[in-house]
Amino acid sequence: MMLIDETTTAESRQEVATNLVKLFLGQGLVKEFLDVLFKLELDNAGEPNTLFRSNSLASKSTESFLKLAGMQYLHRLLAPTINRIFEEKKYIELDPNKVELKEAGCAGLHRMQTEADVIQQSTTHLQSYLSELLHAITQSAPYCPLALCQAFRQLYQRVQERFPDKEYRKVKFIAVTSFLCLRFISPAIMSPKLFHLREKHADARTSRTLLLLAKAIQTIGNLDTLACCSREPWMVPLQPVILQGITHLKDFITRLVCCEDEEDLGLHTRMSLQCGTMEKEGFLCLHRTKDKCMLMTSHFKKYYVTLSKDTLSYTRTQHSKKSSFISLPKIRAVEKVEEKSFGSANVMQIISSEDSGQMETLYLDCKSVNELNQWLSALRKACSHNTDAMNSYHPGVYKGDKWSCCHQKDKTDAGCDKTRHGVTLQGWYDPLDPDLESQLIYRHLLGVRIAMRDKYLEMTKAEEGNGKDSMAGQEKLDGISRFFTVLQDLQDAHSAVEEAERSRNKNFLLELQT
Repeated sequence: MMLIDETTTAESRQEVATNLVKLFLGQGLVKEFLDVLFKLELDNAGEPNTLFRSNSLASKSTESFLKLAGMQYLHRLLAPTINRIFEEKKYIELDPNKVELKEAGCAGLHRMQTEADVIQQSTTHLQSYLSELLHAITQSAPYCPLALCQAFRQLYQRVQERFPDKEYRKVKFIAVTSFLCLRFISPAIMSPKLFHLREKHADARTSRTLLLLAKAIQTIGNLDTLACCSREPWMVPLQPVILQGITHLKDFITRLVCCEDEEDLGLHTRMSLQCGTMEKEGFLCLHRTKDKCMLMTSHFKKYYVTLSKDTLSYTRTQHSKKSSFISLPKIRAVEKVEEKSFGSANVMQIISSEDSGQMETLYLDCKSVNELNQWLSALRKACSHNTDAMNSYHPGVYKGDKWSCCHQKDKTDAGCDKTRHGVTLQGWYDPLDPDLESQLIYRHLLGVRIAMRDKYLEMTKAEEGNGKDSMAGQEKLDGISRFFTVLQDLQDAHSAVEEAERSRNKNFLLELQT
């Protein structure tokens, strides 16, 4: 990890970190992986208050880990407050240099708002949003994912061991909040669309409110009561809530990292959030077909669709007791539909099999490409373990007497395009594929192996020059040597497969010629 960290460029570090996290998460070793990175970062730490503030491999990996393991937790924390802000669209501004004044009052009693009026109203609204959000965070221990709890506990303990002096008593808290608040919660508040909290980016007014709220969370995450609001004096009106938030956040972290009993942290609840199925619901327009021919004029009807652990169900109203459903194990494919089929680029199809063996297709028309991709991702992840998935499908519809995509006349034709069961949004909630991540990491290691070998030789000379012959130092060098041996073995294996493939192709061409 040390060699990878020091030889990976800033441009590729995030991608490498994400691949490593996915690899070790898929192998059940992410806690051990992050612990190695924490120790490496702490061994090289100079100023304790700047821990994990750089874009090191440790920082990037932990950031990716939070997104992979904690996105549902984040949504539960932020969604109520974020949705409220978008719906209320309050004008909020604390900076006197940016305040816009407007008329206030009833007809005939118009008066201009003063700067103090605007700031007072803004303070009230922001205090309400901030208090609501802080309450959600500090009460979230029962449903914080187990993997996150373990990682934060490990980080907290490592920092405490590295900086045990009383003067550094806050550093272990700041190490946790630097990830939880500064790299996870605040960025999601500022850009909720990027974290799939909203379908669209915020307008200018809402965006400013989100920015001010994110600033307040960052200030609380820094845990600095003395410097609170010193850089931006116009944030002072929020100081009482911020100071109270710092106290409550420290108490929350203490509970989170000191609770060894998994039952106390609500293991059952947390594990349900980590299951393979991403639960999702919302209104969509549906069209269902069995034996019928599809027509361009087919009408879609609005239904409330719910994806749960075992089924995809849909009802005419959100609270209707009468519903239709598809059992997830019966789903054979989940794919996009060509735009020309229905005149929309946001239609997807769910192909499932009935007990009789007959195939049925359900078409879903989404409001936007983001919603389409979210449903594709959620459904494919939910069906990732289905054993009878289709290998091919028709991206068009059967219209008249042929398929619109390939013009085949056989309605039961296998399909003209390859299904994409494991390819969704390429995001943090996609199904883990350790084999793919292994291959991606292998390719990266091949690209930097010369730089890593140079670094290894540099370390060896340094050990010899310092006259060090410690057991730990020798074990480290032996481990690196084994690493290069394994990398060479992998390269030889790849070369052998490629050579065998070339030989088969050559023999095939010779057979054709003869």
